[in-house]
Amino acid sequence: MTTPAKPRRRASTITSEYADELREVVRGLAADAAEEDPAGEAPGPALWDRLAELGMTRLDISESAGGSGGTFDDLLALTHALASHAVTTPVAESATADWCLASCATLSTGATTLALLPAGIAGPDQDGTLTAQLPAVPWASGAHTLLLVPVAESEGATEAGPWTVDLTGPGVTRHLAAPALCGTPYEAIELTAAPVNTLAPAAPSPARIRARLALLRSAALLGAAEGAYELTAAHVTQREQFGAPLLKIPAVAAHLATMRVHLLQAEAALNHARDTYRADTGVPNDRLTAAAATVRITAATTATEVARRAHQLHGALGVTAEYPLHRYTRRLWSWRDTPTPQQTETAALGRLAIAAGEATLWDVLTAPAPH
Repeated sequence: MTTPAKPRRRASTITSEYADELREVVRGLAADAAEEDPAGEAPGPALWDRLAELGMTRLDISESAGGSGGTFDDLLALTHALASHAVTTPVAESATADWCLASCATLSTGATTLALLPAGIAGPDQDGTLTAQLPAVPWASGAHTLLLVPVAESEGATEAGPWTVDLTGPGVTRHLAAPALCGTPYEAIELTAAPVNTLAPAAPSPARIRARLALLRSAALLGAAEGAYELTAAHVTQREQFGAPLLKIPAVAAHLATMRVHLLQAEAALNHARDTYRADTGVPNDRLTAAAATVRITAATTATEVARRAHQLHGALGVTAEYPLHRYTRRLWSWRDTPTPQQTETAALGRLAIAAGEATLWDVLTAPAPH
């Protein structure tokens, strides 16, 4: 068995007041998770319980509402750090659902998760119940509450929601579904006239919830892509052929440089979308949706290119179960289409561009991010 080269961690552009401390904690948790999960699948509940004990699962929720009192930048840094060590957790779904619920009331101790309603389902019936098929709800097995968020409607439409469903209540049937390529557990949930709760008007809009989830998912993609890049850079630097490192071969150096360029593009898109998201809540939903779609598309493209080139540069070594590259690339392939496929995000962005018109589109492309 070939000993993998030790990755050289590059400085992350995802920063916050406590980003360095969070990354240090994650480094230790990831080492423990790797010992418990040598196959590289999604770790068991022990890691999530540990994160909860440290207050990381509700990082950017105020202490008065049951959270840790951190910032959204802290949560982005945490999500990125976990993925950079190839650790899979429900932090994106759970933290987003809890943040939404905390805007209306103090949080309970039960676990939460989030799902987007299938297209064509606008929400509950007039009697306050919902009938729907949810084929793949992530991390539902340990959750008591499910936050339902509608998918993006046509331009200019007024969105209803979000809503919550008690997963232990009437009208809810749950079945295990096939896990994701990276090991994320899913459940197929069937709602048959299940009672739903409409959150108070103080709850964030569906567009803002979707944008938040897109940012967290993109941060995870970027973290996994950086992990694959760092492992590949270390490999081609230390592995020799004909008495010289592989990096001395021009084609190898070009591949590595291309991976780096994609990472920089994803970082820029994430920073711009983050600035748009955390600006005054008066930012139009169209602008927020466009920024979220852009970062998702850019991060997904980065995931595809980094995974492909990482395996090319590793050669046969990169497809072995013993070598850790698959821990990153399986997550890249899985997360690039979570929670919505790249093609869906591309189509949504295209519809926004057509509706806005050429002059408005140019203004959006050239204007600085709001502050």
